[in-house]
Amino acid sequence: MIRHVLGVTATTAALLVAPAHAASAASAVSAASAAEPAAGRTTVTFSDTHEILHGNPYAGTAFDVNTHRTPGTPGYTFTNDPGITGFIEGTKKIPADADVVRLQIAWADFEPDDGVFVWDRLDAFMKRVGEQGKTVEFQLLMSEAPDYRNDPGVFPYEYPPAWLFDKAGVPFRMAPYNDYFSKQPIYYNPIYLDRLKRAVDAFAGRYDGDPGVAWVDLRAFSLFGEWSGWNDAMNFPWPDNATRVSTLQAILKIYDDAFDKSMVMMQNAGAEVNKNDPDADTQAERFSVYGYDKAATFENWGVRSDTVNAGFVWHNYSDTSQAPYVNRRLRRDMIQVSEGSNWDNPTIMLNNPRLFVKNSLEGYHSNLQGINNTGFENWEPMKDAYGEWFETLARYTGYRFLMPTATYDTEVKPGGEFRISHTWTNNAVGFSPRRYPVEVRFTDKSTGDVVWRGTDVALDQTKLFKGDVRQINSAFTLPADLPAGAYDVAVAMLGEDGKPRVELAMPGGKDKVYPIGAVQVTEGAVQVGRPTTPLTQFTVQNEDYTAAVGAYGVETPPEGGLGALYMDAAGESAEYDNVDVPATGTYRVEFRASSEEANHLTFEVDGKEVATIKVPDSGGYNTYRTFERQIPLTEGRHTIKLTRPDGRWFFLNWMRFTLERPESITLQAESATEQQGTQNTDLTDSDDGTPGVAYIDTGDWSRFDDVSVPADGKYLLQLRYSTVNDKPLKFRVEVDGADATGPLSLRPTSGMLSPRTEDFVLPLTAGEHSVKVVWIEASAGIVWNWTRLDLQGTSEQTIEAEHWTMQWNTDQEWNWKGPGTGVVTEDGVVGGIDPNDYLRYENVFVPNTGMYKVTFKGSAAEDTTFRFEVDGDRDTVFVPRSGDANVTTWVKISAGLHTLRIVSEGSGLKLDRFTLTASTAAIKALDVTGAGTLKVGEPGRLSVATVAADGTRTPVTEGVTFKSSDPSIATVDADGLVTPRTWGTATITAIHDGFSGAHKITVTDPGVVLTYVNDTDERIAYPDEDFIYSGGRGLGDYGDDVHAGWHAGQAVEFTFTGTGISLLSERYSDMGAIDVYVDGDLKATVDCDSPVRLAAQRVFQLTGLPMGDHTIKVVNGADKFVIIDAFVVETPDTWNGAELGVGNLNAKSVTLTWPSVPAATGYAVFNGGTEVMRVTGTTARVTGLRGRTSYTFTVRPLAAGGTTFPIELSATVRTKG
Repeated sequence: MIRHVLGVTATTAALLVAPAHAASAASAVSAASAAEPAAGRTTVTFSDTHEILHGNPYAGTAFDVNTHRTPGTPGYTFTNDPGITGFIEGTKKIPADADVVRLQIAWADFEPDDGVFVWDRLDAFMKRVGEQGKTVEFQLLMSEAPDYRNDPGVFPYEYPPAWLFDKAGVPFRMAPYNDYFSKQPIYYNPIYLDRLKRAVDAFAGRYDGDPGVAWVDLRAFSLFGEWSGWNDAMNFPWPDNATRVSTLQAILKIYDDAFDKSMVMMQNAGAEVNKNDPDADTQAERFSVYGYDKAATFENWGVRSDTVNAGFVWHNYSDTSQAPYVNRRLRRDMIQVSEGSNWDNPTIMLNNPRLFVKNSLEGYHSNLQGINNTGFENWEPMKDAYGEWFETLARYTGYRFLMPTATYDTEVKPGGEFRISHTWTNNAVGFSPRRYPVEVRFTDKSTGDVVWRGTDVALDQTKLFKGDVRQINSAFTLPADLPAGAYDVAVAMLGEDGKPRVELAMPGGKDKVYPIGAVQVTEGAVQVGRPTTPLTQFTVQNEDYTAAVGAYGVETPPEGGLGALYMDAAGESAEYDNVDVPATGTYRVEFRASSEEANHLTFEVDGKEVATIKVPDSGGYNTYRTFERQIPLTEGRHTIKLTRPDGRWFFLNWMRFTLERPESITLQAESATEQQGTQNTDLTDSDDGTPGVAYIDTGDWSRFDDVSVPADGKYLLQLRYSTVNDKPLKFRVEVDGADATGPLSLRPTSGMLSPRTEDFVLPLTAGEHSVKVVWIEASAGIVWNWTRLDLQGTSEQTIEAEHWTMQWNTDQEWNWKGPGTGVVTEDGVVGGIDPNDYLRYENVFVPNTGMYKVTFKGSAAEDTTFRFEVDGDRDTVFVPRSGDANVTTWVKISAGLHTLRIVSEGSGLKLDRFTLTASTAAIKALDVTGAGTLKVGEPGRLSVATVAADGTRTPVTEGVTFKSSDPSIATVDADGLVTPRTWGTATITAIHDGFSGAHKITVTDPGVVLTYVNDTDERIAYPDEDFIYSGGRGLGDYGDDVHAGWHAGQAVEFTFTGTGISLLSERYSDMGAIDVYVDGDLKATVDCDSPVRLAAQRVFQLTGLPMGDHTIKVVNGADKFVIIDAFVVETPDTWNGAELGVGNLNAKSVTLTWPSVPAATGYAVFNGGTEVMRVTGTTARVTGLRGRTSYTFTVRPLAAGGTTFPIELSATVRTKG
């Protein structure tokens, strides 16, 4: 029995922060509560099930029901198709894992004679569709009539029936297509338009609004750029452009007038822009001339692409490619659907199944994607051929709604309120063109009867895109006669009939209703706590601009994703005219950028400049960093424009907008109520563009009054600063005059342009407080930018490793080398992980800003490492060889949605799952100390200590793992004993309980003399062409310059004298393998690829050569960059500790003696800087001196070619007089 179910609607809406909503909502639920629900309230969390959702409206995978034509045969029409006949007769069924049935039906099939309509077969078809719970995409073929009797390359349909020309008298032309012609109506002829309208009206009169109709595809009008008429779209004989525009708009209006309930799909032009069409020779003009602007004004319309395939990177950014342009303009207003090419096409489909799927999901944002011409006979072979990529396509096409968390009352009373804060995300690439009210229901535990239900219409699914978070605070008034008892609580999204309609990505669902917990109805219930301020967030991918001047999209940043925006000249701009802001307020806008220091960016909203941003240095070309600004925005649709006022390279990956909430309190250092001893300073190159506070000395302080704390709890205390020296820094925080933290320590940041955020924990109570920052130890060496307080909460979620959104290999992003190019999943464990394989997990929801311990469970066949990235920021995780490895790392994550990525740096890793656990752990870092310089043959031991939030260090000896960045330079054992091997620099990393600390060690070799030969040395022989000099790079190169080439086979040679040679180069993603030869023999092939730019890297070293002249040759192995930074020549220092002997000294001469040097052919003797003689022995008599005069003599060994070794002995003497 169902009781109390009629039309109960929530009394509050989602957008409580917006002033426009405050009057109706604030009285009930506007105040925030603690992060931990009070007694009587509970928080539940849910992870995406990763299951494929079937049957959701306007989404899914497509099934071509028409029987595929066998080459050389005439094929079938709807009227005589044996597959369709079998379906109607019940001998064939639509596959369970197909969602939308695509049916091609020609005008002649349902109006075989003028005014005579035949529906029996189509009605029977629709009856079967309804019985199987499917929907149909009607592809109405209403335009030209291909010569299907003579042309084997076309469908066997007579599109307009013969009577249209023979009886109705519609004029036509014979349009060329392939080697034949199609009979094409003169579309602007009034008879044609009249008959078209009559036919479309008749079709709509019978099927518009039918629950079995997904949408109607305005199909095969070549004039819009459809496949059959790429040529016709450009060459149809329009008398003038006005006729073209009016005719196309008339055709669109026919369909819009006819279909009031069912959706209509307009095709997205497959043809390129025709530069010879003066009225449509740009993408923007074509958008208007061909009716896309008109279609965008119609309600209930979508856009279909002719084909998304694997022939190329679909989402290109040229100024002639119309389809991506239309897609970017309309994808947030009109759902996008697409078909692929023939499923077994070996050149543009099966050549790269993953690229086809990547193009559809990341490039096109498809709501529905088809793989053409499967039919009943080819569905299973198609699935076998595409494997996991068909499943990935089915899983993330369309929309995928998840409620990741909800907080609600667990005790309520009859006639009282039931309050629930429910958060929603969309984990797929499309969106819903319809809104679905959210229903909350109570169900009797024993009978299963629904005893109460209420609905809230605040959630707008039509504006819920991937990367968006919407939190709804609902308050329902319960019936006064609601019986006491224990009930299950569940949620659903309702269709127009009031029944659950949408499959959610949540566990435990039955009939599209999803249980979330339990509630107790009792007369004595006392409600406590109030909902938090809604979390509101949305993301704009910067490559998705809708207009641009000079700026353009580039493919795949090193940190992953589809693309980024690139701008490198003053005046270039990118515009986004479809940004829907869900609520009015101040947004924290995060920009993910790659830039040099001192680049600028202008941010405009609706033509008004909001901010000019000085962009901080990101750390190198195509290396990304996040910076933020506070920007006020109002609810509604806006145009955001980004403009470069200056030049130089600049990349922008994404912008994330998060509405500021009371749970996150930012105290700008320069905005203190009162301060003592400090001074505000301009800090326009900070991460948030605000000034800072400098000249801070011991005893100085800043006080912030009237700080509003929304709830009792622990707060993450973050302090953003930079330092100009390494002097100690300590501070404490006082709350209302009392010390709340004790002394807290800050580490140096390596300079003003390298800001750091240090994290601590501060307990606070709800209410107004005075917060004072007191500097205990400081000496004018710090610039303080801001302090932020974020309310903490408990959270733990486990992500199965195989539940990735996308995977592959960073070196093969666009390539296919078989299914194993990326990872391989078997029995729920991800394996087959090779270097640079990656797993990407998108739309991971984090409820609270804070520190998270990430625990990975898996195994490793050998010691290996991988990078764990949060929105591109990376941590390296070491995995020891183990059959059951549990390793950890710590990351700070802000509330909202994030992209996580695991990138392998080695082999042998298998990954089962990983867990993110929120924690306010007292340990914040690991400190590694020891000697900074070691000599070869003299080991040194490292010490490790944990660093607490107050700066206290506690030694750690157990459970520490050590790893050397370069064991050829220095090795380290399990106890931290470092053994230096050869000269160079290595970083020793210590790992303990997920924390890591690094210690850099420089190794010297007293027995070796190093001579650095910069890339500018004339002795280095470079290729004559395409090998350039680049100076002043500021990246840490030796000499601040390099030489670079970019063609396979380019060779660089250098002849040296010594016993060893090293090459200093660079490692980066645009570099490849090089072959290194010494004296004609291949000594090594070195891969210089790296996801991050590393300058002045020793990529090759060879020692143990016989003393003498040798030649090193570096050969580029691919059409990638090869960089020469410097060569380092090694010579044995056999004179180490020796002295130049002086004897027989008088007024005019002196005798010099020295030890012999093996391999030396002689010795050069210098008086000051002038060579005075060469000898073959180890004694020299220098004459011609003056009395009572000081001289400095130097002796250097000679090599076989007459050059001097880079070692010498010197002595200073004074002659007698």
